[in-house]
Amino acid sequence: VSLSIKGASLKGLVVHKQGRGEVHHFTSQQQLSETCTDPVISTSSYTTADAVISSETVFIVELSLACGNGAQSVALYADVNGKQFPVTRGQDVGKYQVSWSIAHTQASSGTYQVKFFDEESYSALRKAQRNNEDVEAIKPLFTVNVDHRGAWSGPWVSTEVFAAVVGIILYYLAYSTKSSIQA
Repeated sequence: VSLSIKGASLKGLVVHKQGRGEVHHFTSQQQLSETCTDPVISTSSYTTADAVISSETVFIVELSLACGNGAQSVALYADVNGKQFPVTRGQDVGKYQVSWSIAHTQASSGTYQVKFFDEESYSALRKAQRNNEDVEAIKPLFTVNVDHRGAWSGPWVSTEVFAAVVGIILYYLAYSTKSSIQA
């Protein structure tokens, strides 16, 4: 059951009926979500730089959010290239984090645009996706650009091959020098 009250919504609503007068008690399994107006954000981001020790490229965006209307309990969702991810709320007020990973071969270097939606606009986005409507018409609450320089996948020649080639060259030089001295 979902209930919307002036920009706040209750999800996972539990209704208890009591007696003949049918007194209803509403308890939410999730905190109320507020609507944010005039967001002010500060962000930091991390992307995997070394593909040698990991199997996927990881992207992490951390942000601080202050709303012009003073909203502190804002539920956020992120959209990256048409894929949606839930945004985790930190213990500190206004702190959020979202992360995702993709295979190194699919994680090209460049700028990734991360669109952040509140609950209302996220609901509109999902509805537009279900109905094959224009999702670009749904405006995000704010957008963050994440620069990814690409992941280093190691040297072109492995260390073992390089060591073997150097060993063969040294052996050849030593053998040819020995042959010229004995001649």
